Order: sequence, then C-alpha cells, then structure tokens
Amino acid sequence: MATLPVNRFLLDFEDIWDGVWHRRGQAAPTIARHYTRDFVIHISSLPNPLGAQAFTEMVLNWQKAFPDGRMEILDLISRGEKLWCYWISKGTHTDSYLGVPATGKQVAYFGVDIYRFSEDRIAECWAVPDVFSLLRQLGALPG
Repeated sequence: MATLPVNRFLLDFEDIWDGVWHRRGQAAPTIARHYTRDFVIHISSLPNPLGAQAFTEMVLNWQKAFPDGRMEILDLISRGEKLWCYWISKGTHTDSYLGVPATGKQVAYFGVDIYRFSEDRIAECWAVPDVFSLLRQLGALPG
C-alpha cells in the first residue's frame, strides 16, 4: 500500500482531532481507528514516549480536569509524511491535573504537535505543549 499524501489527510484531521479531544467517550475508539498499533507520542515535558493506551489515558485525564476544555487548531501545515499542528488549549481547571489539585482557574496555553503518518494512520507524534505556562497559570510555578 502506498503512503497516503498528508495533504489528503488534512481533510479528515480536524474530525480526528475532535474525536480525540472533544467528543466525550470517543478518544479510545478514535485512536484505535486512526492511529497505528505501535503509535508513540514524544511529549517534550516527559522523559519517555507514550504508547496509544497511555496517550488515551492522558487525554481522559485532561478531559476530566478541564471538562469545558477546548483544543483549538490554529494552523496546520503538511509536508511529505508529516503534519504540523499549532494549537491553543483553553479550559477551567476543576480536577487534579499534573499533580496540581483543582484551582477553578481558567487557563490558556499553546503547543505544537508534529505528526508522522504511515499509510492512512497516525504513526508518531512529537508534542511540545507550553507546560510551564500552564503550571504558572495554575499557581504551581512562580509567575
């Protein structure tokens, strides 16, 4: 099977993004359907990459901590088998997240993800969320 050009995948990417981040109860089935079995995500603030199951759990924890949360895509750029996604995350912190108890604070922080595709699935991701900005807004770091 030939590699699917990323430009064609752009048409479906926002729907997949919404399935992972915004449609409650759909993260696991969306990841199972659109990510490879050996998918890994390298998150800049974590020492080791996460597989699909650990990534799903991370998304569910984010949804629980920010029930009104939105991961809004600001820009998408594709080239070859890769897609760059610039995003902003906004929400109200109502449950423990990253070891920080609920604060009730509204937060907004940016990030960039780089996705690599294999065939018609997401195979790998490098994520660079602005965790320091998030932690400062939650009062966990001096600001």
